[in-house]
Amino acid sequence: MLKSAATALCLILGLAAAQAPGSALAQAPAQSQDAPVQPPQALDSSGAPTGPSDAVPPAAPAGDTLPDAIACTFDKVFICAAAGCNPSPELGTIDLPAHFLIHFGEQIIASVSDDKRPHISSIQSVIGNGETLMLDGNDDMAAWAIELSPTAPEATLSTLAGGKVLSAFGTCQKAE
Repeated sequence: MLKSAATALCLILGLAAAQAPGSALAQAPAQSQDAPVQPPQALDSSGAPTGPSDAVPPAAPAGDTLPDAIACTFDKVFICAAAGCNPSPELGTIDLPAHFLIHFGEQIIASVSDDKRPHISSIQSVIGNGETLMLDGNDDMAAWAIELSPTAPEATLSTLAGGKVLSAFGTCQKAE
């Protein structure tokens, strides 16, 4: 199932890149139905592009106005399903307090599970007005979003997966 999900994700990202303004596919002239379709780049055996996708953001430029790395600790978690919400003693596979390192330049979030395995999640987008930043992404069939401020310590994390919503509350500060 994971292989199917990964293949589907690659196909979706390829379609998004093809429809993006400025992409080679979006600018390609219309071809007759009899003409063979030429791929704009090399494809692997499953039909997925072998190169980087336009849908995956590159690392932020060196002079960007995003903050330096931020360390976050989440100490309250609630899991909600249709029947209601309940507190949880862990955030996914991490006992509370859960610690994350957000690296804006590399566009990643790093954590370590209870079994000491490192985990990296890619940040897909960062939006904000300077005082509030919203980060989002998806990881292993779960969508997530983090709201934080470079100037205030409070932070929230929300995830959606398996018909449940997880809400976590904590604090962030500049990483040392």
